[in-house]
Amino acid sequence: MSICDRRQFLGLAFASAVSRTAMGQGSALADDKASYDSADATTLAHWVARGAVSPSELMGEATKRLRRVNPQLNLLSQDHIDLAQIAVQKGLPQGPFTGVPFLLKDLGIQMKGTVTSSGSALHAHSIAGTDSEITRRFKNAGLVIFGKTNTPEFGLALTTEGKFLGDCLNPWNLNHSTGGSSGGSAAAVAAGVIPMAHATDGGGSIRVPATFCGLLGLKPTRGLTPGGRGSGMSVAHVVTRSVRDSALMLEALAGYQSGAPYGLGLPSTGFFNATTRDPPRLKIAINLNEPQVNVDPEVRKAVLSSAKLLEALGHSVEEAAPGINYLHLNEVQNTLIASSTASWLNQVARARGYEITPEELEPMTHMIRREGAQYSGANVAEALLSMQQFGLQMAQFHRRFDMVLQPVAATPAPPLGAITFREGDDLQSYTSRFKAVSAYTHLYNMTGQPSIAVPFTTSQSGLPIGIMLSAAMGGDAGLLGLAAQLERDNPWHQRRPLIWSGI
Repeated sequence: MSICDRRQFLGLAFASAVSRTAMGQGSALADDKASYDSADATTLAHWVARGAVSPSELMGEATKRLRRVNPQLNLLSQDHIDLAQIAVQKGLPQGPFTGVPFLLKDLGIQMKGTVTSSGSALHAHSIAGTDSEITRRFKNAGLVIFGKTNTPEFGLALTTEGKFLGDCLNPWNLNHSTGGSSGGSAAAVAAGVIPMAHATDGGGSIRVPATFCGLLGLKPTRGLTPGGRGSGMSVAHVVTRSVRDSALMLEALAGYQSGAPYGLGLPSTGFFNATTRDPPRLKIAINLNEPQVNVDPEVRKAVLSSAKLLEALGHSVEEAAPGINYLHLNEVQNTLIASSTASWLNQVARARGYEITPEELEPMTHMIRREGAQYSGANVAEALLSMQQFGLQMAQFHRRFDMVLQPVAATPAPPLGAITFREGDDLQSYTSRFKAVSAYTHLYNMTGQPSIAVPFTTSQSGLPIGIMLSAAMGGDAGLLGLAAQLERDNPWHQRRPLIWSGI
């Protein structure tokens, strides 16, 4: 096949030689024909493995698509295309995703020789001296990293809006939020630039952007993947268009990071196999009563419809709630996030020998730092103890139920500006505004449980709506297996947003 023919092939249908088993038994993508538009990362890797296309050609397609939509969406933070081309020329490791183009989130991750700005002017010139562990695992999986994605300053917002990197716009509706803090990654995948991108979740930052952009987003069990931050609340993984991509990526990322405070003894395999067969009959609690927030009628309808589908698939669904005190949970989360933000920024100032200036941080972050400095060590210790108590409470609940079904967010993607920081906000007013939308996700960052956003439908206005399933600690494979079953019965892969990078 000539180079010209191969490039043409990227945009045209072709006969796949990959077996149903390799593609994932029963997968919505297990078809005889596919194109870059419909291919997931697993498909792209199979194309490379059989010589149907080269990593350079995939990179060419991804960068062409990026340049087509980035001016509209502002999804990219850092451009590493030159480094990606060098990596391809040197030869890529053999892994499950060899040759697949990939983007890192510009937060909580280091790649040698590149800037990680964390969405802030404070780190606009912070060049990493080495790769972080999760970057090494991404590279060992064979991924071709060609940039970093937009994120709000230090991931402290539920929407990817900020002064330093600018607002990231939702490809489904440019007037609406992508969610945060993994909004740039979600926009890139939703718009078809790449099929999978790095994301992190400290309060819903994988799951909320996934549901606002019509994607799958798994927040893994605490410690299952490297790079956990924020008192153990934040974990790293990816946003994807297919369940099997999420499962295969988890196979590549999972495993205890030496010296980490969490994750020892967790299962590190079996995630992909769980997606190739229907799960056993599960007992699922549907919980729309906790927390007590106003749920959009279309979101409520979607959750109830998904409950009916789960019952039709043979599962038991019962209304039940664990009795979590969400007012206290929100106080605990605010204490931990604000105090850790203040502590870390104080360390930055001490390390460089002079104070952080007003121009180096956004007003939101200055406010969180000021309020975080007011917490005592005893306040933080009490908050950590409460976090553990929430985990024990949910462990008790999971003695009765295998999984919990809830909304991901109380509403579809809100308009830009609706949940951002406003002049005069304090910690309570700011967080209460966005937690009215993301109230359901925070519990699972407190407890460390795995939780997944699964695309389900769209609103009358055309915005995606997802559902959230959560399992007991270490139950990641079960979540992926159930998500794959839903994917087979309610496929979402052919839904296209308004802004699509393909022709």
